[in-house]
Amino acid sequence: MSSKSSGTTHGAGVLDRQFGHPAGALGALVGAAMALEHRQLHRAVVDRLGLGPADRVLEVGFGPGTALRLAATRAAFVAGIDPSREMVRQATRRNRAAIRRGRVEVLRARACAIPYPNDSFTVVFEVNSFHHWESPETGLREIRRVLKPGGRLLMSLYAHHGDTLPQQVRRLTDMLQTAGFRDIASEEGAAGPGGAFVTAQG
Repeated sequence: MSSKSSGTTHGAGVLDRQFGHPAGALGALVGAAMALEHRQLHRAVVDRLGLGPADRVLEVGFGPGTALRLAATRAAFVAGIDPSREMVRQATRRNRAAIRRGRVEVLRARACAIPYPNDSFTVVFEVNSFHHWESPETGLREIRRVLKPGGRLLMSLYAHHGDTLPQQVRRLTDMLQTAGFRDIASEEGAAGPGGAFVTAQG
């Protein structure tokens, strides 16, 4: 492999790790970029959730906290978990007033160990964080655990690491079935070009 090719691959790997777990000065820039780049997607996700004043909501992998802020204007309570200290800092800043009122809570945690009791939420969602989970199967089981019976899950996917979007959707559908979800459906293009929404019920 040429040094140029090696350098390109290394740079892509660094960026991929930063989008999965932003840290340091580069992580702060990545968070700011995500807040701008994903603004329309976050609004589309929250609109699709159809949140009401009785909903208790969890976002897994909240990034800069923009979707949390949107969801908090519609739901009774919104919690978020993210493994990145930098994203916790940015999300806390963006949601400071709602956090003070007890409407939002942000915690540094991973999908494979969600720090909430069973049956805590009526709605759980994630936006393009699934590919970065340490153990997707464990994360889905954890979501099923904290989701109330009949609760709703929405996941936003995009083609990643050489897999086509249909391949990603089929793989996720199989995982959701194994984790005990039902009424699984997908809509390609709903999350923008190259993306899909996958929904399921607990």
